[in-house]
Amino acid sequence: MKRYFLSITAIAFLVLSCSKTKQGDLLEIPIDIHQNNSLPLSEIAEEITAIELELTDESMISPYYESVIISEDEVIFADRSKIFVFSKTGKFIRTIGTIGQGPGEHIGINGIALDKKNKRLIVCSNWKIIFYDLNGKFLKEKLFPDFPAIDINYIDEKPLLLVERQNRDSKGAYSRSIVYQLNEDLQLADSCTIRDLYVEGAGWGYARNYADYILKGNKSVYLYFGDFFTRRDNSAEKVLRDTLYRFENNRLIPELKLKFKNDETGKFIHLYNIYRSSRYIFAAYRRKDNNRGKIYSFCYDTKTGKGYNMPDGYMDEINQIEDPVRIRPFNLDTEMFYYLHTHMKPDDLEEPNPTLYIGKLKK
Repeated sequence: MKRYFLSITAIAFLVLSCSKTKQGDLLEIPIDIHQNNSLPLSEIAEEITAIELELTDESMISPYYESVIISEDEVIFADRSKIFVFSKTGKFIRTIGTIGQGPGEHIGINGIALDKKNKRLIVCSNWKIIFYDLNGKFLKEKLFPDFPAIDINYIDEKPLLLVERQNRDSKGAYSRSIVYQLNEDLQLADSCTIRDLYVEGAGWGYARNYADYILKGNKSVYLYFGDFFTRRDNSAEKVLRDTLYRFENNRLIPELKLKFKNDETGKFIHLYNIYRSSRYIFAAYRRKDNNRGKIYSFCYDTKTGKGYNMPDGYMDEINQIEDPVRIRPFNLDTEMFYYLHTHMKPDDLEEPNPTLYIGKLKK
């Protein structure tokens, strides 16, 4: 798993802004960290479609992928350095953009989003936002030199941009998380401060492999931006971002909170993400004991009231995959999920591209 760290100083402090609604009687979802469940995907999925992604000299996919988008006719796949376009049968078509400092070039990809109305792809690349048409032609870009962009999504025909800004005040240095609403010209139209984070003598970071921060559900936009920090003496601070928020009219409204049960003193839980569909609530977290950690997948069925805590992931017996898999939501439809799995055949001389599995959740 890739992690990116910033070294800053001070102590942990959480601020939620944007006319935040008070939590009050917030729905709490219990997670028993000592449960070890197995959950077949057939229990939560109506269907799963497999797309074998063609391997060519130009389409070799990195395991450190950022996001997958399904357009009307194509599959758009972004890893940290490249954007690949495949047909819906898996045939490789083209790449979009190149690495560099010039117009239309990027130095790394933090996220991609689809402007369905104008049929454009928007790419979030650290201090730059780039627009391409779906044929890969560079259209325009916008520099944001004062802050790096963490994630982007195109909601209701407008881009939402999640950024981290580093600053200093009388208390010390801090990192401020902000959601910006952009207009069609990529100008900052509105903003919502999520929090200020002070960390004394620590390295701070977040998990790129779980970077599903701004998601469109059936009726709402959801925001969860987890982070963790570790002191220079390698001891973990117990600060848990455990609430999923709805983002409505430039306001953060608490949606639900995860309640970890049987969390003994000395355990460190790093919650990577929370998201939800109309029926299910999902999370991924790491429990660190004695400097060792395992990533758990969690699923809660709001219809039955049952939770599943899985130390290795989900089982796909539909496609007869022996290894557990970890699912991720599509950024414009949390009723859909995807995962990748690589199948090695006996006569393969090199590792093929992974197969993309796309699932539809039950309601």
